[in-house]
Amino acid sequence: MKTKLNRRNFLSLASAFAAGCATKEIAFPAITAVRSPNGLCRHACIGTGNMAWGDINSFRSHPKIEMAAFCDVDANYLARVRKEFPKAHFYSDWRELLEKEGDAIDSMNVSIPDHHHVGVAAAAMRAHKHVYVQKPLCKTLHESEFLRKLARESGVVTQLGAQFNAMLSDRQTVEMLKTQALGPVEHVYYFSTRKGLSRRRRELPVAAPVPESLNWDLWLGTAAVRPYAPKVYHPLIWRIWRDLGSGWIGDIGCHLMSAVWRGMELNDLAPIDVFAETETAADPAVKDLVWPTAAHIVWNMPGVKASGGKPFQMEWFDGCSDADLLSPAQYRPPAEIDAFFGETPAKKRPYEGKAIKCRDGWILQPHASAAAFIRRNDGAPMKAPKLPKCPSHFHEFIDSCLEGRTAAADFGWSTYMMETILVGQVAERLPGTKLAWNAGKRAFGNAAADAFLTRPYRAGWEIPGLS
Repeated sequence: MKTKLNRRNFLSLASAFAAGCATKEIAFPAITAVRSPNGLCRHACIGTGNMAWGDINSFRSHPKIEMAAFCDVDANYLARVRKEFPKAHFYSDWRELLEKEGDAIDSMNVSIPDHHHVGVAAAAMRAHKHVYVQKPLCKTLHESEFLRKLARESGVVTQLGAQFNAMLSDRQTVEMLKTQALGPVEHVYYFSTRKGLSRRRRELPVAAPVPESLNWDLWLGTAAVRPYAPKVYHPLIWRIWRDLGSGWIGDIGCHLMSAVWRGMELNDLAPIDVFAETETAADPAVKDLVWPTAAHIVWNMPGVKASGGKPFQMEWFDGCSDADLLSPAQYRPPAEIDAFFGETPAKKRPYEGKAIKCRDGWILQPHASAAAFIRRNDGAPMKAPKLPKCPSHFHEFIDSCLEGRTAAADFGWSTYMMETILVGQVAERLPGTKLAWNAGKRAFGNAAADAFLTRPYRAGWEIPGLS
């Protein structure tokens, strides 16, 4: 990537920004912007199937992007993008893409299974590529801190893939929280109660030959070697395995939590403690290797301005609410929330969303909806604020790359939100145990919980600075 910065200037600016961000500054201003001769952002896509295909179509619609390179370990997925983008370059190994493309690309999106995220994102930032990483950002608290520090040092544009940041209902929630339209926040309820593939019973995988189209070793990456099993790992069910995916809260938590984090301006806030209860439908042989099929997590949070200085709670519910797969009541949101949504134009509580209890009423936000709803305690009518249109989360990232400015879900704050989710995931591994989290010491003070602060990386896939 050609820029006006030489190495000396780059390191000087990086040091200055690192010093500035070491205090309460939690957004990292980008110090490099795209300077390609044709004025386009030359972009590489890591992953091309399923969610990644949706990301590709979202990025390609930007008027100032050049879709320059693609990478996928499955040749069948790669064949589709070859047809769509015949002038691009194609790879099966993201490490080869970074090595060979060099200055030919400006930015990358990482839209592959969770266990790959930190390795690809770190390599991209070290190569001074702007990076968009799908949620969840990483798998451990150590990885989150590592990525935050690396983002600060590299000075590139970073974006967590919480794309609903740009939708009206999320932005309305942010605005109402920032202005305290209903007074201080007292309690936040998040829920994701649909069926989904991750509800299925966890069973012992049955090994099968690896398809000719798939490079299984590259797909495993940092994860431990295991036999390939169809319809278990690739392409979708990897989410349920602890060492590959991040469970239900890893899949949806960043989406639901981000508007609250931004609106309450939680910045680098950390939980005081966390507690979880879980239910897991699984064969005994794999029960300790998988994420639960239902969970309830409670975080106690310290007081902030948006909560009137008082401590507040956040709760997560991900039990199924469909009658044919109904989870016990403790894994579903309280009945009063169902009743409140029933009074809105939606007529019933959605499968996914949030309910924010404030002093003077409730903000009720269906996930991915066109608008948030308001329920005042005094019954007075109140509408969500009207807001101007804004670019999509994907376009906003490319705009930030072109202009050298901080993106909306910059790692400066989103890594702290990610850490609250990760604290909850550790609690899911130790259900029934209340865990205190010491953010200053970066530890729980509980040996069983502290064992999950890091994870092993397969030989040959170590990550510099982490391994």
